[in-house]
Amino acid sequence: MSNAIIIALSRRSFALSLVALGLGVSSSVQAATCPPQYQNGWVAPQFANATAVLNAALVSVDASLSTQLLFQSERLNSAVAVLAKQKAVSASQLADVNRTTAQQVATGLGVLAQTERVKAARFDFGGEFGQGFSPCEVYATRSVIASRDADMVNELNARVQSEVLAAPGRYAPRAEAATQLYRDNQASCTADMVKAGLCRVIGATPGASMSVATLFDIADEGDPVYSAKNAFINNIVGLPDPPVDTLKGPAQESYMLAKARKDAVVSPAVASLKALQLEHSGVQGGETGKGLPLAQMFREEVGRYAGGTQANESWSRVMAAQNERGAMVEVLKIKALDLAIQTRQLRQMERMEASLAALVAAEAQYNGVVGAARVQADSEQAAKDAARRGIQ
Repeated sequence: MSNAIIIALSRRSFALSLVALGLGVSSSVQAATCPPQYQNGWVAPQFANATAVLNAALVSVDASLSTQLLFQSERLNSAVAVLAKQKAVSASQLADVNRTTAQQVATGLGVLAQTERVKAARFDFGGEFGQGFSPCEVYATRSVIASRDADMVNELNARVQSEVLAAPGRYAPRAEAATQLYRDNQASCTADMVKAGLCRVIGATPGASMSVATLFDIADEGDPVYSAKNAFINNIVGLPDPPVDTLKGPAQESYMLAKARKDAVVSPAVASLKALQLEHSGVQGGETGKGLPLAQMFREEVGRYAGGTQANESWSRVMAAQNERGAMVEVLKIKALDLAIQTRQLRQMERMEASLAALVAAEAQYNGVVGAARVQADSEQAAKDAARRGIQ
């Protein structure tokens, strides 16, 4: 386009130069003539030629400009189409990104909500904050205590019959029982008993079978201390009643009734002594097998809350991190232990009541026998007085 314009302008300048030259020549030739004559014959073609050149240049410029405009318009349309496509792709990608982002945000919020629920559940129901001190350990220990306590209640009657020489309802030769009791007491011989000639050597547990404190010593079944507990109870209960083989008829019946009455009177004391022995002894239970003595297990449970033990220090550290629910759960555990102790105290009171009833019965029986003897003695004395007066 620039070259055509330059050519057109050059041709126009050339034409103008010719016109000027013609005018100059004519003026010089016709200088003599006046007025000068206008030379239209040869100027007009020059103007026509210059006009044609200019028109051609303009047409060329117009054609070139139209071609350039068409080319640039096509490029612009193509660019606009590409831009529209890019915008569409970008919008699609942005929509996908927004959708993915929304899904990720929703997933993240779900994870956060689940984490918060897990944290809340762990805080309220976990063993660290919401269940008190070592819930699994305490539950296992309390279950063992409950099972052991029930097992010892069932074991009490069996132990009375198998370990007490003069158990209620038992008939045995007194000589054999005395020999067995003498052997059982040998392990508790003291130095004074050796000097007195009652024993040959000092036993492994001197004086244990003659002291009630032995019942409160912790010992396992089979230990000398446990044997000393049996010997102590047998020393108190005494020897069994002999068999009734030699008695017949009403004498045998009277003997058996007297035996039953005596056993009923002494059985509360025998059961109480045996219960103390089982409570402080690790015996073989019928349901729970061999385990720690109940007194020791209760002592450890109480020591956790009472203080002065390593377990209490651990309990205090754990309770410092407990929330309100954990503290309430621990209070319930302490209350449950208190109820278990009160249950055992109730059993002790029931045994004490039975022992007191037995004492009252024994005293009533004694008073009845003494009263009958006194009445009989008074009757005999009255008869003697009457006979004496009759003689006089």
